[in-house]
Amino acid sequence: MHELPLRGIRARGRFRSMTPEADRLPAGPHRWEDFLGLDEDDKRELIDGHFLEIELTTKTHEWIVTWLVTCLTIWALPRRAGIALGSGFKVRIREDRGVMPDVQFFRRGGRPVPDRGLDRGAPDLAVEVISPTSVRYDRVVKLAWYASIGTPEYWIVDPKARTVERFLLASDGMLQLADALSGDARFAPDTFPDLEIDLAQLWSTPEL
Repeated sequence: MHELPLRGIRARGRFRSMTPEADRLPAGPHRWEDFLGLDEDDKRELIDGHFLEIELTTKTHEWIVTWLVTCLTIWALPRRAGIALGSGFKVRIREDRGVMPDVQFFRRGGRPVPDRGLDRGAPDLAVEVISPTSVRYDRVVKLAWYASIGTPEYWIVDPKARTVERFLLASDGMLQLADALSGDARFAPDTFPDLEIDLAQLWSTPEL
């Protein structure tokens, strides 16, 4: 797997580096154990040994994450098929890289999922909800990183374009585009039999 440089991503404002004093940790490079040691409400990811802060999420972003977790949970519970987790659960890419997918799904029957973070292996599904400043990070960098740890399935949700793209791990070890839907279509991935996600509902953030 070729290494993908991260030049240009930080300059576009997706990440803001924090000072060592704010880290309450020695100056980097940081490792996986340091990443696990961050507070639960610390949303920074471990990128090539450095903690970088993800920009604040929007109401739309959080609604999409909540709705996807809800749909996957409603599908999984009666089937005892697995567990869906929202943002915040850490996944190790390598010793100096760790990420927190917006949504993850772990199928029943796999290896036990540690409580603090996934130190080996991969989720059965990773989902990222992109923003205008994270396009390359989610579409290129994380696509390659999730493939490198053997993630079988990856969804990219773009609220602005109102699209969902579904990637599956191919025999060559790369995640390849399998489906692309837009607008008010119904998303019914064959890897989750009988699951249907109404994209119109996904884009419709409830008003208070």
